[in-house]
Amino acid sequence: MSGMNFLAGAVPPTQALEAAQLSAAYIFKLSILATVGLVLMWVMFWWVVSRSKENIRDVLLSAGFFRSVAVMGVLAATAVLSLAGRLEGNITGAILSGIVGYVLGQLSGKESRT
Repeated sequence: MSGMNFLAGAVPPTQALEAAQLSAAYIFKLSILATVGLVLMWVMFWWVVSRSKENIRDVLLSAGFFRSVAVMGVLAATAVLSLAGRLEGNITGAILSGIVGYVLGQLSGKESRT
């Protein structure tokens, strides 16, 4: 019976969910942090490209470049929305596992063609 009384005094799920929501200012700070991280990654990427003497046009026109851009964008958006409490854990897990499956599928496809 004491277990039932404990459950009766628990916070209703809707109130617990509302308490877990983050403020708009915190979400804004998370998005700024994600943007700064992406900018730093791009700066490092182009620095490496310039040092490797690769043709920038070839890099921009390659299919791998567009796949990388898409994956980074989805990862950044998923991370911000998940940390902001806008995505549930199971949805975040599904998105991230889909990305991992896509990337690994691309890698295994390249190995089988060679």
